[in-house]
Amino acid sequence: MKYILFIVLVLVAGTLVFVFGLFGTDEKVVVVTKPVVESITVNDEGEAVEEARYAAIHAEYKKLEKARRNLDRRLARIKGVMWDVQLPAEQAEGIISKLRKGYKLLKTKKLLGAFSGLQSISDELARVEYAYQSLEGVVEEVRAVKSGS
Repeated sequence: MKYILFIVLVLVAGTLVFVFGLFGTDEKVVVVTKPVVESITVNDEGEAVEEARYAAIHAEYKKLEKARRNLDRRLARIKGVMWDVQLPAEQAEGIISKLRKGYKLLKTKKLLGAFSGLQSISDELARVEYAYQSLEGVVEEVRAVKSGS
């Protein structure tokens, strides 16, 4: 019984010393008013190359996003122009085929992480620009049919 009482008293005393910090160190508490910002330096050439590669990929992806927006605008414009227009069957098939290809490219929108490199982004950009160029004459065709009716 004496040993249990001794162990309990030692634990209580140890807890009190720990809580109130009677035997603390002489270190002073430092209060930081401004955040400390460490500058990151690129020491490894591999990291520098990787950063340059990422910047090039990111810039190319921005071009792709802009091309997608332009294609979407052109498709919306064609949709507005084609409202209540009766086209010959063959001409309508050609226009609808071009429109479907454009909408398919917009439907399967890939994110930046979906591309493996700069070449795959460039290929996708070429596809979007080709679809955009193929829709160039469609508005004039529809307006010619609309004004001729």
